Amino acid sequence: MNNTDAARKSERLFVAIRLPRIQRELLENAASRVSSDMKFAKWTHSEDYHITVQFLGDTPVGDIPGLLDALKGISGKQSPFHLNLDHFGTFGPASAPRVLWAGVSGELDKLKELQKNVVSATGPLGFIAETREYNPHITLARKYRDQEPFAAQRLQEYDALVTKTGNECSSKGWTVDAFVVYATKMHAIPMYEVIEKVTFFNK
Repeated sequence: MNNTDAARKSERLFVAIRLPRIQRELLENAASRVSSDMKFAKWTHSEDYHITVQFLGDTPVGDIPGLLDALKGISGKQSPFHLNLDHFGTFGPASAPRVLWAGVSGELDKLKELQKNVVSATGPLGFIAETREYNPHITLARKYRDQEPFAAQRLQEYDALVTKTGNECSSKGWTVDAFVVYATKMHAIPMYEVIEKVTFFNK
């Protein structure tokens, strides 16, 4: 590869919270149950379950080291926080949603603080934050494809798979003590590759 090729090469990046194995398995089992009843064109691989913090887009490989250094600076500012898997929801038209997702609850104020810290770190490097309100979620499926209109009320039947308490309470919740930078590998399965993990040091 010559210098010109290297300069043109880029990676499609985003910052996210990766779900631990137990929560990925819980969501995978729930998604399997839902998929037998609701037809979507594409279901997310369980290894790709995540909560997006900031989408960065196509980033020249030469700019990535500086980006990672800026994000590592957040580690001393951020304290660990607790999140729980929560109810299902959708984005898009009610009768044919674009996205099926699982929500999160818990210390959302600290999650939003992390999102603001990430945006503040990447802004001086030219990355543009979205103008819409930050709405954390975990994408499970895309593009509803059934002939029958989507019935949102049916989702309530599946909420207990991720929101029930009792013996399952410890399974739906986890402590977030790090975030990752993902590179998207189109057509690969799973599709997202961790290129950096930033652990919080502010305990």
